Amino acid sequence: MNIVTPQAMPNDGKRLESLVAFVEKTLLPFGFEVKTNERVFNYDGIQIAEFDVEARGRVGTTNFAWLIECRDRPAGGPAPSSWIEQLVGRRERFRFNKVTAVSTTGFATGATDFAASQDIELREVRSLNVDEFSDWLGLRYLTNHVRHTTLQGITALLHEGTSEELRSALEAMLLTANGRSPILRSSKTGELVTPDLAFSGAVGSNSDLFSDLTPNGDAKQVQLHATYPDDDHFIVDTPIGSVPLPGIVYMGSLRLKENILPLTYTAEYRNSTTGEPISQVVSFAPTSAMDMKFAIEMHRFEETGQTHVTLRRLPDGA
Repeated sequence: MNIVTPQAMPNDGKRLESLVAFVEKTLLPFGFEVKTNERVFNYDGIQIAEFDVEARGRVGTTNFAWLIECRDRPAGGPAPSSWIEQLVGRRERFRFNKVTAVSTTGFATGATDFAASQDIELREVRSLNVDEFSDWLGLRYLTNHVRHTTLQGITALLHEGTSEELRSALEAMLLTANGRSPILRSSKTGELVTPDLAFSGAVGSNSDLFSDLTPNGDAKQVQLHATYPDDDHFIVDTPIGSVPLPGIVYMGSLRLKENILPLTYTAEYRNSTTGEPISQVVSFAPTSAMDMKFAIEMHRFEETGQTHVTLRRLPDGA
């Protein structure tokens, strides 16, 4: 088995902001609102600022506004004092009660001294060796089972009395759709779905269909007879009229795929001045579901000792 050595935090766009926002939202008192990448416009509709992480809430009887700005520039070296100067200006201009700077490359000496004099809190997110997580992390990889469905054909079950013209129009649409066109309309919600998706939904209601499958083994052929109630069934809108489907017979195949998701990085979010850890995070290799990529993360909070497991959607193309 090839286990990937955890690397530095990948820069996939807004990854750092998402990490900081999640940790702070989890630790903040109830009632605080945390936003990321909030844009600010002037009266003419021109953007004048964008805040990485913004937290607002009430402390006692006082409204409290906290700005957290993040810097993830591995090639730029330690964050300079000029960045801290910009944050001081932002605090005054936009009337924040507190401003925190978070860097993945630390801070230059001049920046540290200036931040201390201006009451700007400094924090870091640093990559750590996986062995430094051994006191709470017993995993080096996850095993992920993904259920795959492949629709090969469907037979629509119709009400008695459906005309031959409607039957022919329906058959033509089913052939044209080829499983991938959204022609099935829900009588309950009006949502349009593809036959492929309807098949996956029918299989999901019969999860024991996968119980005899071997991971990464051969596919199993199935014929699934799905019946739908009067108040929640599919309708196909043909050129000559709508056809309700009280039932569908799906023909297809099922496979069970096993993926090994190794650790891809381990990092720590900590107070830069004191060195005290705030939280540690580990992330595993991405997995796919519904044509989207997700990364499974575990966050351990130093203050509470609690571990939170999250599923983070990755940007398209990541």
